[in-house]
Amino acid sequence: MKLHRFASVFFLSTIVWTTAGCTMMEEQATPRVAQKNIASPEQVNTSLKKATTDSNNQQAIELEKQTKRVTLGQTKTYDLSSLLSKHRVSIDPQYFYQNQIFYFDLQENKSVIYTYDTKRQHNKIVHATKNAIPMMTGTGAFLLWVETEQPTKTGVKWSIRQLRITTNQVTTLDTGESRFDTSPPRIDVTSTRASWITQEATAQKTVSTLKSYSLKTGKITPLQSFILKTGKVQDGLFTYEHRDSDDGVTLYTSHFNNGKNVRVLETLDGAYKKEMSGLIDFTRSGTYFALGTEGDAIFQPIGLDEQTLNYSASSAQTLINGIQFLSNTQIVFREGIHQLIYADLKAKTVAPLTDFEELVSFPLLQDGKLTYSITNGKKSTLHVVKLLPSN
Repeated sequence: MKLHRFASVFFLSTIVWTTAGCTMMEEQATPRVAQKNIASPEQVNTSLKKATTDSNNQQAIELEKQTKRVTLGQTKTYDLSSLLSKHRVSIDPQYFYQNQIFYFDLQENKSVIYTYDTKRQHNKIVHATKNAIPMMTGTGAFLLWVETEQPTKTGVKWSIRQLRITTNQVTTLDTGESRFDTSPPRIDVTSTRASWITQEATAQKTVSTLKSYSLKTGKITPLQSFILKTGKVQDGLFTYEHRDSDDGVTLYTSHFNNGKNVRVLETLDGAYKKEMSGLIDFTRSGTYFALGTEGDAIFQPIGLDEQTLNYSASSAQTLINGIQFLSNTQIVFREGIHQLIYADLKAKTVAPLTDFEELVSFPLLQDGKLTYSITNGKKSTLHVVKLLPSN
């Protein structure tokens, strides 16, 4: 008998829409909640009200909306329309290394990783596998991704793979099996390390372990484990999502106490801890947390005598995600699937970075360059912005 575990876990949901006679599909990270733990609208609204109120119980300051598009630096545009196919309806950059843009294509019986050389304007296959690739990222001269096998009655087997870009050598860093509705790991990176959370589940308990992989030594180190007992009454901690940066690790954790579930966003070092539900995306800089929710982008100061700042999307149902800090106070994020927005927390303003398009990818920040793709019908363009020094 299949046992359904619990709690929120993040997964890739598929949005489907039709335009110009063709079906468009896009994957984006959204929280999945097991039926018995779905928060009511009142619970979610209460949580978001907490998030948009600072420690002094003052209402958050709404960022001033500007209509003129902002320019962050010199932009080079590449036409990738010829690379589109019936399988791949958009080119979503996952990593940028020197002149190479890495992206992947999910097909029915295989997954393919490509690199597009912007200097030579040449596209080639880097790696192909019969497994699915739910996510990919990179840091330095390393490309990292997750592969998942076909689901079985017991679960989904996964592996974390690494490509050394300079030698094309592929190695396996970690393996496991996601059971009882737990999810495969999601990799996050800093300039010196990669990290992920594994979940070892049985009918009695789930152990979530945060692991750190050193690019310099090649060593994997368990940083911390969290145990959730899953008997008649759930009790303990279940960490289902994390973000890593040079400023530290942030965890999104369910705290179960005698069956009651409270979701908490907290840093590994304990410097920040807030009860919070309804998160779609989150990340941090040295001075701010950026939180993406349904209808709002929320910016909470860390150790600053400042009020929380808020951006209200054009629709209360629009998801805010793909958040990237350009500096401690400058941020780019995606509103829905149609537009990138730039926020300047010092000036307390927001402005469009792109026009309202059919499909805009998540922004990718690497080595002082901001990269994203725009797809309109059968036309797809890649945009690489060399950020100005002030940005």
